[in-house]
Amino acid sequence: MQAAVKATIETGADYSIEYRTFWKDGSTHWAEVRAQLYKDRFGKATKLVGVSADVTSRVEAEEYQRQLNETLEERVAERTRELEQAHAAVMAEINQRERAEEQLRHAQKMDAIGQLTGGVAHDFNNLLMAVLGNLELLRKYVGEDAKALRLIDGAQQGAQRGASLTQRLLAFSRKQDLRIDDVDMRALVLGMEDLLRRSVGSTIVIRTVAPDNLPLVSADANQVELALLNLAVNARDAMPEGGTIQIELRQTDLTSSTVELSPGGYVVLSVADDGNGMSEETLKKAVEPFFSTKELGKGTGLGLSMIHGLALQLRGHLNLASSLGEGTTAELWIPVSTSVMAEQVFPISAPPTTGKPSGPKRILLVDDDFLIAMSSADMLMDLGHDVVEAHSGAEALKLFGEGRDFDLLITDYSMPGMTGGELAKAVRTIAPNLPILIASGYSELPPGLELEVARLGKPYSQDQLAQEINKVLASSRPIKP
Repeated sequence: MQAAVKATIETGADYSIEYRTFWKDGSTHWAEVRAQLYKDRFGKATKLVGVSADVTSRVEAEEYQRQLNETLEERVAERTRELEQAHAAVMAEINQRERAEEQLRHAQKMDAIGQLTGGVAHDFNNLLMAVLGNLELLRKYVGEDAKALRLIDGAQQGAQRGASLTQRLLAFSRKQDLRIDDVDMRALVLGMEDLLRRSVGSTIVIRTVAPDNLPLVSADANQVELALLNLAVNARDAMPEGGTIQIELRQTDLTSSTVELSPGGYVVLSVADDGNGMSEETLKKAVEPFFSTKELGKGTGLGLSMIHGLALQLRGHLNLASSLGEGTTAELWIPVSTSVMAEQVFPISAPPTTGKPSGPKRILLVDDDFLIAMSSADMLMDLGHDVVEAHSGAEALKLFGEGRDFDLLITDYSMPGMTGGELAKAVRTIAPNLPILIASGYSELPPGLELEVARLGKPYSQDQLAQEINKVLASSRPIKP
């Protein structure tokens, strides 16, 4: 201040200064003073006339602006990072939604294909039922005619191949007939080693990893064996020059649900190869029925679709991972058994029945398909039974209303108007002790049919029909309505 005053007096320039002051309360303030010098007639400086202003707010604002300018680049970078993170989060959410929508579309597509496939397979089963039944009966009446027998054998083999095809279609649509029991996967895999090695040939090396103490799973042992064989053969076909197939078992627990699986324990059967692998597009279609990368005539395209359907029917999952040139890994997830009585390795066969019924029986046969009814009736009559046919549930109940007595009711399940299950319930109120055998090409009867009824899967042979009749009659006992 003193220097500024001196300079003004010496030069006559306007007085201008800005300085900091500390008030008694300890606060800091800024003052700005501007003044002009006045002299007397002799040229001597006499006074300064001007104004003093408190510019604390302005100085603080300028300081704040300076600091803002200094940190602007840093703030721009931070804001850019925030925007990038927000953008990444939005894109991740969009991708997740797209994946969920794609999974939903795929699930709806597979469900629609499954419904169509199951319906076609069921109808085809009915046709095969008539063909196989009539061929079996025809064989008994041709005598020793070699040519006729050869023709019948050819027709039967073709029909059996058709039946095998429908079973695969029903497996894909989750409508195949399964025998669920407690299965030891380690024993199953080790027991198949010789068969697998013979199936894949000498150019393929099979390595098996099967740890001890794996829990039992709830599965159909025969269908799991078929699935493992299919996976091994697929792996072999992907390695025409030879290679290695690694079959591995492991236990895993899911603590939370996923899109495909519920929480719980699982045993995972893994089959991995180092073959050609599949592209992403091929992988998406791999489990669709009749889709195949093999040459024409080299496969039905139903192997993976059958395994996919089996996995879903077991409440498990089939997971496929593959890359071109890097091989394929297929994982079959099977739920751990929750049965407290799980002590057996493979399904327990039914104990032999005693006191099998003898002599002809009076049987009521109900089927809305006249062709099936005729074929089944012929087989029953050929076995010596007395058969009464009905082509609807209402017609069958009318026979009971007329006081007709029967030793056994055999009914189809899928019938218009009244299903076989509804018929069985109605018959139970009329004849509580009557044995009932429901024939169906589907694997499961719908929930709500809480009746003790036997089941016979279509298509069936005359021997299978006779065995089931003997079994259900031998095991029949009074049942409370």
